[in-house]
Amino acid sequence: MKKIIILLFTTALFGCGASSPVKEGLGYEGQNSEGLAVSELLVKLKSDPNVQVRVDRGWQIAEVKSERALYSFTPETHPAHPSYVKREVIEKGGSIFIETSARCGAEKTVCDQLVRDFIELNNKVKESIGSK
Repeated sequence: MKKIIILLFTTALFGCGASSPVKEGLGYEGQNSEGLAVSELLVKLKSDPNVQVRVDRGWQIAEVKSERALYSFTPETHPAHPSYVKREVIEKGGSIFIETSARCGAEKTVCDQLVRDFIELNNKVKESIGSK
């Protein structure tokens, strides 16, 4: 049986932070504005027939099986809106990890809290797997 490890955090937050890369305690560096805007990505995912999108407590969750990934898009009422967090299951060296990345459209402190919330979710997943 493969040893299951949850990578607590491999994150690059986009859209918040300083313009020069600065290492943060949460594991991301600076600002990166590459890629699609949050709303553009959601439209793209919704238009893909291979992607399942559902709403859970206001969050739009897109499951992309081909990427083994879940995208969680903030509701309009969330302080970090517009933002998304992507959690992808990856395998490295015989171990399984959850790689987490985000694109955040709010100020840095709000983005940091969004990331912390997902770190907590990842830790709960790790604990539930470890107890089995």
